[in-house]
Parts: sequence; C-alpha cells; structure tokens
Amino acid sequence: MNEHVALWPKLTLARELPFGLAGTLVRPAALEVETEGRVTTLEPRVMKVLVALHRARGHPVSRDELIDLCWDGRIVTEGALNRCVAQLRKALSDNPLIRVDTIATVGYRLQACAEARRLSADPARAPAVEAAAAAPSARRPWMLAGGAAAIVALAAAIAALALMPRPVAWTTAAYHPLTAEPGMETHPAISPNGQQLVYAQRLASTVGRDLYIRGVDQGTPVRITTDPADDHSAAWSPSGDRIVFVRSYPDGACALVVVPVPIGPERVAARCESSTYTRVGWLDGDTLAIGDKPKPSLLYRIRSVDLTSGAVRDLTAPPVETLGDSDPSVSPNGRYIAFRRSLLHGADDLYLKDLKTGRERALTTDGWKAAGYVWSADSRHIFYSSNRGGEFGLWTIDTARREPPKRIGLGVGQLTFSRMSIDRRNRLAVEAPRSRTNIAAVSSDGTIRPVTDAIGGDWDPEGAADGTVAYASGRSGGSDLWVTRPDGQSVRLTSMGGSYVHSPHWSPDEQSLVFVGVKGRRAELYTIGRDGSRLRAITDDGRDKLDPVWAPDGRIRYLERTGPRYRVMQLDPASGAGPTPTDREGFWALRMTRDGRLFGQPVNGNTVGPLYGGGPQAPVGDHDTWTVGRDGVFVKRAHQGDAPASIWLHPWSGPARRIAEVPTLTGEIGAGPDGQVLVSRSLDEQVDLGLFDLSAAR
Repeated sequence: MNEHVALWPKLTLARELPFGLAGTLVRPAALEVETEGRVTTLEPRVMKVLVALHRARGHPVSRDELIDLCWDGRIVTEGALNRCVAQLRKALSDNPLIRVDTIATVGYRLQACAEARRLSADPARAPAVEAAAAAPSARRPWMLAGGAAAIVALAAAIAALALMPRPVAWTTAAYHPLTAEPGMETHPAISPNGQQLVYAQRLASTVGRDLYIRGVDQGTPVRITTDPADDHSAAWSPSGDRIVFVRSYPDGACALVVVPVPIGPERVAARCESSTYTRVGWLDGDTLAIGDKPKPSLLYRIRSVDLTSGAVRDLTAPPVETLGDSDPSVSPNGRYIAFRRSLLHGADDLYLKDLKTGRERALTTDGWKAAGYVWSADSRHIFYSSNRGGEFGLWTIDTARREPPKRIGLGVGQLTFSRMSIDRRNRLAVEAPRSRTNIAAVSSDGTIRPVTDAIGGDWDPEGAADGTVAYASGRSGGSDLWVTRPDGQSVRLTSMGGSYVHSPHWSPDEQSLVFVGVKGRRAELYTIGRDGSRLRAITDDGRDKLDPVWAPDGRIRYLERTGPRYRVMQLDPASGAGPTPTDREGFWALRMTRDGRLFGQPVNGNTVGPLYGGGPQAPVGDHDTWTVGRDGVFVKRAHQGDAPASIWLHPWSGPARRIAEVPTLTGEIGAGPDGQVLVSRSLDEQVDLGLFDLSAAR
C-alpha cells in the first residue's frame, strides 16, 4: 500500500477539519466546497474521495486504496469510483488552479498551484506577496492597463455583491398544537391572514375524509363538506374568500371543487385525471395551478385551469426520461411556481418556473426527496421537506442567492412536512403523526400475525422459506434494507446514505438479496448477503429500475425505464456481464413465482398475468397492488366507499376469494412462506395538526 496512506486513520467526515486548497475552502463535515463565495455541496462519498486525495499531499493514490478508505472496504465497481471522481472534478472546476489527474494503471492524484497552496496554508504571507507585486520597479504599462481592468472588474463585483440580498437564517420561534381530536386530521390549510384553518378529517380508515374549518387560536370545528367521496388538499384563494379542494372518487378520478368561506354552495371547477399528485394552488383569483395528466398515457405536468372558461393549458413540459412534474406551489406575488420533478422512483428535484419570463431552473440538483414545500411571505424563500442527508426534516432554499439548502432546527418530536401550509406571517401549519407502519403476515384463513413492531415505516416486504422477512425501512432515519428473523430479531443490512431503497427479492438459495438503491439521482441494482456482507452494485447505468426478481437459473430480471417506456432486462450477476433487454416491454410491475414464472402488469392495463405462456389473469384497479405466492395471485384492493381495504386470492384455478379485510393497508405487498401474503399496515393511526412560528435573522 502507498506509504502516504498506509497509516491513515479511518475517514470520518464529521471529524475532518476544514482546509484550504489553492484558494478554495473545503468543509468536509458540511459537505461543502467554496470558491470565491460560490458554495457547492458534495455527496458524502465524493467528499471522502477529496479528503483522501488531499491527505496524500500531491502523491498518487491507487484505486484500491481509495475504495478501501471511502467505501470501508466494501466491494464496489470501478464505475462507482469513476463517477465520484467525475463529480469531484465538476465541483472543483470553478478553480483552475486545482486538478485531479488520472495516473494510468495506478489511480488518481490531486494537484493544486504550489504558490496558491502556500498562501492558503499561510495567509500571513499574502499581504507581502501583494505588496511585492505592486512595487513601482515591477510595473509595466501593460500591467497598469491590466490593473485598471482588474479594478473595474473588482468594483463591478463589489457593486453586484452590495445589490445581492443579504443572507437570512431561519429558526423556529415557537410551536403550538392545533388539534387533538380522534382519528386523523391532515392537509392543513391556514388562511392568508392566519386566522382560520381548513383541514381534512377521517374518523376511521374505512371512510372518506371531509373538510372542517375552525379558528386558528380557538373555536369549534365546523364541517363544510359531506360528500361520500374523499375530500382533501384544500387551498385558500389569495383574498381568503374561497377555498379549492380535491375530491377523489373510488375509480381514481378526481374533481376540483370551489366553495365560498365560511360556507356556501359547492361548484365543480374542473375534472382531473388522477388525484395521486394533484396539489392545488391559486395563480390569481380566477386561475388555478394543478399537477395532473392530460390523459393516462402522458406524464404528470403542471397545468393551469381558468375558473371562468374552464380552459386548461400546460405550464411545464417534463422531459420524457423523467416521471413528470407535480405539486405546484405558487409564490404569494403570483410570479413563481415551485414544483417537484420526479427523476426516477426515489429521486426528486425542486424546480422554479418564472411565469413572467417562462424560464425554469432547478433549485436542487442532488436527487434527495422533496415531499412538501411552501413559500415565505416575501416570495423569496421556500421551506420544504426532504430526507437530504438521512432523516426527513425541514429545509429552506433562498431563491435569490442560489445557495445550498439549509436545515431548520425544530426541537420538537416527530412531524411530517409532506403536507403543510403557511400564512403571511410565516406561520407554518404541519401534521404531527402518532402512527407507525409495520409488516404483518396474512394467512389464507384470514389470520393476521405481526412481523415487525417498531416506530417508523416499513415497506416492500418479501419472505424467505424459513420465515425470515426482508423489507425496506426508515426506522433508523435513512432508507435502508432490513430483515426480521423467525425469532423476532430485526437486523439492518445496509447503511446506504441514499435517498431510497426498495423492492428486495431473495436469491434462489435465499442466502442473498437483490434490491434497488437510489443515490445521487441514480438508481442501481445491489446484491447483499442475508447477514449484511458482500454488498455490491451489479449495474452501473443510473437508469430508473423497478422490481428485480432472482430466478432459479441464477439470472436477475427487472424493469428498466428508457424514455417513456419500461422494458424487462436480465443479467447474470455471476458472469460479470452487463444487462441485456429481453423481448418484453410495456410493463410497470413485475413478480416471479418460486419456480421461475414471470408475471407482469402492463402499463395502463388492469390485469395481471404471465409474461410467457398461458395462465390465470387477475383484475387489478388503479390503486391496487399485487404479488404472486404459492397458491396464486394476491391482490390488495384499496378501500372504495364504505368497503375497507382487503386482500384477495386469485388461485391458479377456481374463483377468486377475499381472505381478509385489513383497513389500514398501505403500499406494496409481498409473498410470504407457507402460502401467506406479507403486507404493510398503518397502526395507532392518529394525526394531529400543529403550528410553527418561523423567524428570520439577517
């Protein structure tokens, strides 16, 4: 091993001190690189590579040494290191005095201008150097001209800096509980003047929500909708005299309904294709902004709805390689729309649309999830929910300064910011849940047995023959892969440090798992031993991936999205060869029986069936999920009207039958041992509302 790195201590970013590098300031613990006031945020792995190269003090560092230090000795592809180096070079490109050299067959070397590095290490020398450069004996006419130009440029830079808005530090001044009623109060909408609150309430999971209104400081809630459908996602008009909300129907369609405040007759303003991502905002007193599809086969995009004429037009045109645009949030001055662009399953970025100029720009470029977001009263800052760096929390973006997002400290218990609203005094209404989502096993006779019992969320379960259950979970703060053994012991297998993991599936010998991990706007397939060893990436293309299944022949099939379509891919992890497409495409869900038969659900299709050969077809609705087990196809049917969510079995032969009602079902279901089906269900359902007072310090 290189003598310069052989005795290096373990690389822990939180313990690394800031250092200068040719005029660039590197702050490892904050994951920031600053050059001439411009701050770039690095992924943790990229920052580790930078620190490792800096430690070598200009000497080459081999690829193996970098992987050993930055990946803690885990087996990773060379492509992973190549990507980190490419991102590092991009982050350092603002400073021409720094370069990362590739040393053929060896590794990499970090080089910086020697004089700049000495000045960086000894700032006291800088005035002397500047004085020597300005001495009369050294002046030349061309140097004077260059000096004059530099002075002009410096003056312009100072003027631009003076005009730039001053930085703002946001803090929480106070927190006030708003509701403590039975059931679930969700989707808080605080009026612009901060005096009234509209919210959706569900007393039980088997019924739809209705809207209620009450005073923020006090008052008895008044019910303002009574429709059997599901009413939610209210938004106040700019003048505060009306609200618009989404009414979702059992078939998946929805309507935008406008109602006067405090009470008055409802009016359906427009129909929408799907309520899944249909957040509503007001562009002005006569125009709405929504996230919706023009038709089922197209991507979500931001659309405007004229309340007078009913005319609808597109405001954004999402690229075909994305999953579309959703959840518009309109600034108080009506000029800007913030929206979420979903890059792939598990990776989002926030975008800003200037309605005056038509220009769009990305507010975040790291792929961390962006769940909910609102504008400050001055139309400058955005407060948003993200799992950036691990656990979900509240972050803020200054749209006027183009700085990295900053986290806002809260000092309170578990909250969710995926649904929130704000008034003109920057008071933020949020949800305070007291629930958990755990895994349970449902037998064919309807018996329900708990598998996990922890605070947090568990999803995407998949069982092994010995009763061990693999699943994704956020109980540790981030999104990672866990297993719960038959004796009830739960073990975390990964510490990915990414935005999302999903879709685990057992290998034929059930000693390993394949799953999808999303990190830094890229989705890859990983395999790992059931004890947490041998983690490695087996793809290196970053494309959106879904539902990997490990066949008895040792090959893995999965869905990959290329442009607007999904296709079935296959690869052999033992051979080391890359993935290749099969002859099947147009599916968006994939499952496999234990004997290797592939089942899929076509895009825009309402049946599940085998990809090859004949076999049973099982009907599925728009909000249903399914899996294949020992005895047939299991379908989780979403609740419709008064009918609660339930599990149905479509056997290989014979009629379908309902095996259990589970009102609190959420998410995907998976195959379990002995003919069971594994489900995720929400327990202790209780969601209240609270109010933060946000304050700004300049």
